[in-house]
This record gives sequence, structure tokens and C-alpha cells, in this order.
Amino acid sequence: MHLLDASFPAPLLAMVLLLTLLLLGIVKEHQLAPCASPILNVMPIFFIPAGVGFIEHLGLIKSHWPFLTAVILLVPLSSLILVASLVGYFKGRANND
Repeated sequence: MHLLDASFPAPLLAMVLLLTLLLLGIVKEHQLAPCASPILNVMPIFFIPAGVGFIEHLGLIKSHWPFLTAVILLVPLSSLILVASLVGYFKGRANND
């Protein structure tokens, strides 16, 4: 039986599950510290494959740099504007109530 007709990466599901358990108080932060500390110490090693992939596709990135630059600039800016307007809207509604 499938709950959703989509596939999600296992690390993403694990992070959502861990967040849920932490928010519900089932798992405490101090219980995770012994396991998390060694992983956090070697965390920079996990970013090496991303850097290698970036260098490996440098030609593709060079050919599409205007589009990529626009996306890198416009997506965070539009997200910031959207969140700011939503916060302003809901704060205004809360003050009028």
C-alpha cells in the first residue's frame, strides 16, 4: 500500500521523521548528541562529492550561466518578498482583531 504516489529520498524521510519525534518530545536532544557529534566532526567530507559534481559539469554551467545566475538571485529574493508580505499581512490582521 502506498500512502503517496511519489518517491522521496530516504535521508529526507529520516530527517522529517526525526524532526517529528523531536517536536513531539519522544526523542530528546541529549539522546542524539552521542551519535551526532562524530558525524558533525566529519561533515565537511560529505560536501566533497557535490564539489566534484560541480567541477565535472563546469562546461554545462558555463553555457547556462545567465539563467543560473538569474535563478540564484531571483528565487531567494522572491521568497523573501513573499514571506515578508505574508508576515506583514498576518501581523496587520492580528493587530486589527
